[in-house]
Amino acid sequence: MDDRLVKMLGADPLPWLLVSDEPSAVWIALTRVNGRASDDPRVTAARAAAIAGDDVRVLLERLPEWGAGDFSGHDSPTFAPNLLNLLADLGVGAGDFPQVDALLDAMLEHQDAQGRFSAFGKYRSEEPQWGTLLCDTHAISGTLLRYGRGDDPRVQAALKRAAADVADTPQGRAWRCEPDKRSLFRGPGRKADVCPQVTLEALRAFSQLPEDERPEWLNEAARTSLGVWRRRGDERPYMFGHGYQFKTVKWPAFWYGVLPMVETIGRMPGLWSGPDAREEDRQSIAELAACLIAYNTGEGGRVTPRRACRGFEALSLGRKREPSPTATALLVAALAPLAELSAEIAAVDVGGLQSSKGGTGTPIPPKTPKAAASRDRGREPASCPAPARPVPIAPKNALARLLTRHHLGTPWVAASVETIVSDIVGLQAVSLSAPYLALNARLTGFERARLDSALYERRSLSLFRCMRGTVFAVRSEMLPVFFAATDRAVRHHSARFLGNKGVSMRHFEILATNILGRIGEEGPLTIAELHARLDTHVDMAAVVTHMCNEGLLLRDRPVDEWPGRRFRYTRFADGLPGVELDRLSEEDGTLALIRAYVRAFGPVTRADVAWWTGAGPKRTAAALEAMGDEIVEVTVEGDDGPRLMHAADLEELESATQVDRPSVALLPALDPLLMGVMRRDLLVADATRRYIFDPKGSATSVVLVDGHVAGIWDMLHDGEQGIAVHLFDDVDRRTREVIRARVTGVAQVLFDQPMEPSWLDTMLPLGTRPGGSVLRPLRA
Repeated sequence: MDDRLVKMLGADPLPWLLVSDEPSAVWIALTRVNGRASDDPRVTAARAAAIAGDDVRVLLERLPEWGAGDFSGHDSPTFAPNLLNLLADLGVGAGDFPQVDALLDAMLEHQDAQGRFSAFGKYRSEEPQWGTLLCDTHAISGTLLRYGRGDDPRVQAALKRAAADVADTPQGRAWRCEPDKRSLFRGPGRKADVCPQVTLEALRAFSQLPEDERPEWLNEAARTSLGVWRRRGDERPYMFGHGYQFKTVKWPAFWYGVLPMVETIGRMPGLWSGPDAREEDRQSIAELAACLIAYNTGEGGRVTPRRACRGFEALSLGRKREPSPTATALLVAALAPLAELSAEIAAVDVGGLQSSKGGTGTPIPPKTPKAAASRDRGREPASCPAPARPVPIAPKNALARLLTRHHLGTPWVAASVETIVSDIVGLQAVSLSAPYLALNARLTGFERARLDSALYERRSLSLFRCMRGTVFAVRSEMLPVFFAATDRAVRHHSARFLGNKGVSMRHFEILATNILGRIGEEGPLTIAELHARLDTHVDMAAVVTHMCNEGLLLRDRPVDEWPGRRFRYTRFADGLPGVELDRLSEEDGTLALIRAYVRAFGPVTRADVAWWTGAGPKRTAAALEAMGDEIVEVTVEGDDGPRLMHAADLEELESATQVDRPSVALLPALDPLLMGVMRRDLLVADATRRYIFDPKGSATSVVLVDGHVAGIWDMLHDGEQGIAVHLFDDVDRRTREVIRARVTGVAQVLFDQPMEPSWLDTMLPLGTRPGGSVLRPLRA
């Protein structure tokens, strides 16, 4: 390996790569690092082994039909162009596999009249449709070029259109996020700004061309991207920051981040070499490369993935805690073209670099800093330790970040029922109307059919008993996490309940076999129908509940009127054939659940984590320890102890702000916002706490104004349609009008018609009311 590359890394990983058992890593090392020709016998053998290997086979099996089944967005690793690029990284080329060539052909078939390639996905609608967001069309163009389709007139038309779309932005010449012409959807940023992701995808596409065929202004557009890096402390165009998430590679790498940036810039040598090179660009490139090394390599220059996309565990780059030859080869290959800058890269003080806007100013280092420590030929480099003491955070920032994560007061953020559930982990469904009301508070123009479709048609969401034995509406793809983390406790309680009902485990197994057989013959059935079919006197509800907890049955659409109490049940394997509930260990499931929880509710305490997840103190401590520097301690001013945040979310805290005022939401009882942590000081005043929580700590239905609980709402007395509201204090006329409008929206969900609120002057504390009053706080 080039001595200059060894100097950059502080080690030589090439010998390790060349003897690895991953042929793709060998092929990458031989071609992109050592520069051997494609017809070199060893290169030929390595590529043949790579395309015949398990990694390629697994990815080929995941390739979708373009348009028919590929609903993944460009921000997903399963987006077809992203999968195809990963296959190309591993050695796959044109003509190797018919399904790859067929997918490329299908991409060419979908192009609008202006030349932009179309992708099939969800924009503002629940149903997938064809659209031409520039980040999609540029990614498609780049993929087609990479597979040798550059001579196709349709690709040339797409490149011509991309060249016409370049614009003069406040940051420089680059690409903006242009609204999709059908849905008018675009990302959440100032429309005049450069979009870093769109620009990166365009640069990746054009840099595939020979240098003499590229637009003469291409380096100028790349300089705009480097300028965005230099101004990272002052602005975040389209909300793209340059902190932990940018600097630590999430494998496989496809989104805006340090590895795709370095790899793309590496194909544009005019930026750092030759008569037009600029010193400021050389320095920016050196800083990016130094961050790539410092944040992602360890001992021996090897890469142990610190972040990985779910679903890629079959590849070494998708598994954490062990060095990955393929990830290492890809990182070293990205750095190889920058050998000329080795001295500048080695001289970068990573710990002294300016932080991203909203960041803490304290870099998070790799767990194994030995490679970084040896780069500077004996002198001790500037250290970049994890924060020695908790980062102080203002309460208003902590509250604003929490509200934003929970999609409250953010009407400009495009969201779906799936993205909201994913962002807050799950919606409690103890009250069957609660998930609908929780989504209504967070989605403009929400209709009940949107959640019904996700639960019972698309099956993107499921009703599942998990944390603390409670039924939640959760993402179906996350079910293995919930099952692994919570099933031991959940099944223990339902099995004990079965025993109390006189049903032994042997009897249960017989009943379960008969129930599965009957549903397989007739389709989904209710508990009453199963009673009748099996002619048994056992407590069928207890049996069915335990079957759901075992992952044998899945709740299906209710047969009675909304919100429904009499569910049909289908076989889990029929409803979710692609979900393997038992694929994770309890340890891995707990870690994934805790990570999701901290990101959804942070800043949180260790006690919050143990309580909400149901993992308990010991499992929680083990998971947090395993997560290492993913977790950072912060202090919220006024607290008496530290709280926890995910390092990737620290940037959001200092920049978080409440924009839309007055921001009003009517939250249902047991809403995640109020039930996510044990201490609710950010949301609730001491004087009103007894009206909001019952003695067990359960939250009732509340009126949230600018992030603080300002009152209680409820349906009218039984038999009456209408909504009552009790406010703790007077509010101004504008706020009262917004509350009235929110009541109208809630009435539409509950009663299928808008209604005016009934204003109540008094209410009793929940602690003085009968049990269950948390679900009927204003009713006698």
